[in-house]
Amino acid sequence: MQKELLQKPQIEAIGKHIGYEAGEEMVKRFYDKHPDQAFGHIVGREIIEKILAQPDCAGIGVLPAYNDQGQRQMVFVGLTSNGKPILQFNVINMAGQIVSEEGLVADRFVTDSWGAK
Repeated sequence: MQKELLQKPQIEAIGKHIGYEAGEEMVKRFYDKHPDQAFGHIVGREIIEKILAQPDCAGIGVLPAYNDQGQRQMVFVGLTSNGKPILQFNVINMAGQIVSEEGLVADRFVTDSWGAK
């Protein structure tokens, strides 16, 4: 059990800068293999900051999905430091009462072909 805990990366530390060239090559390989999916999603800073501002939010899970029109979309959800999705959390309201808030699950990102060549 202790060995397993040591091997799992902390949610906060997942991710690494890979540089433009490596990123470009990875995207090119995907677009070459799936030319019909040669587009990306643009996500605004505001929703990312709102997700990360939730209590115990250590990162963001990015999940593939389809919207109501059957188009590919991404869904973002905050993750706790234990890797669990934040679906609700407690806050203290203006009256000093503890109330439950719904966790943010976001989509409605802009689909753009800016990455396609």
